[in-house]
Amino acid sequence: MKPSIPDRDKLADQAMIFLRTMQQLTQNHMRQLQPVLEAEHGIDFRLYYILNKIDMGMVYPGEISKAVQLPNSVITRHLDQLVERGLLERSLDVEDSRRIRLTLTKEGQRIVREATRTTSGIIGNSLERLAPARREVFLAALRDLLPDAQQS
Repeated sequence: MKPSIPDRDKLADQAMIFLRTMQQLTQNHMRQLQPVLEAEHGIDFRLYYILNKIDMGMVYPGEISKAVQLPNSVITRHLDQLVERGLLERSLDVEDSRRIRLTLTKEGQRIVREATRTTSGIIGNSLERLAPARREVFLAALRDLLPDAQQS
């Protein structure tokens, strides 16, 4: 059963509010995060995001490229920067010598851990504006919007 026209119109309006609000929220957080990550950890958000993916177990450039939806060439440039800074090492995969495996260095592990703490603190400040019960409902609702394969 399809929703009535007024219901579809209301849903369309709500969808636009959702998109605008998510974009504004993301931009606001990025404006807050970018200078702090650079000043305190010497990396920008893109490099942090890649380090975080590797820390979470994505150890092949191709899977990172797919996860962040950027071309391999762009990911390779970012990985080169991380290697140059001593945060990342590349090696041949012992199970398949055609593949490159990524490993965080001790310094890379330290940076991702500290940058995650910084990022969590800034995002946490926003989430604290919601009462704890409302925050749980909000986060659950966001997870509900993800396709099943992406829920974690």
